[in-house]
Amino acid sequence: MFESSEMPAGAGADADVTRSFRAHPSALYKIRTFVRELATDHGVTDAVVDDLVLAVSEASANAMLHTNSPRIDVTFRAGGNTLEVKVEDDGVFNRRLPLPELDGHGRGIPLMMALMDEVAIREGTPARPGTTVRLVKHQDR
Repeated sequence: MFESSEMPAGAGADADVTRSFRAHPSALYKIRTFVRELATDHGVTDAVVDDLVLAVSEASANAMLHTNSPRIDVTFRAGGNTLEVKVEDDGVFNRRLPLPELDGHGRGIPLMMALMDEVAIREGTPARPGTTVRLVKHQDR
């Protein structure tokens, strides 16, 4: 329903490829496949692809669980030895102290930080909704 590409897969380096997904857990497989195919097309190692896919999956799951956004936009960019993925929603970021040992939640952001070289979060607010998670992974070729 919300799935569309602004640019076809395999587009040139430094070209953004954006696809919108329904903000529902059933879309996680499609999001992971989208990122895996684009990263693989750019010739990066399996280990880097796996790290990127897991981090994007975590960011997407957070957007699904913690916002009421109808969709999630995933933007992929590859240039040189750098891969960048942005996960954007229409929600408000709720800052909270994670207590994974008590409630089983709160592992997503630390996991993304462990897997990626850079993680940036622009927090959506009630006055300016829309949270963006930017994930960057560098690879020596």
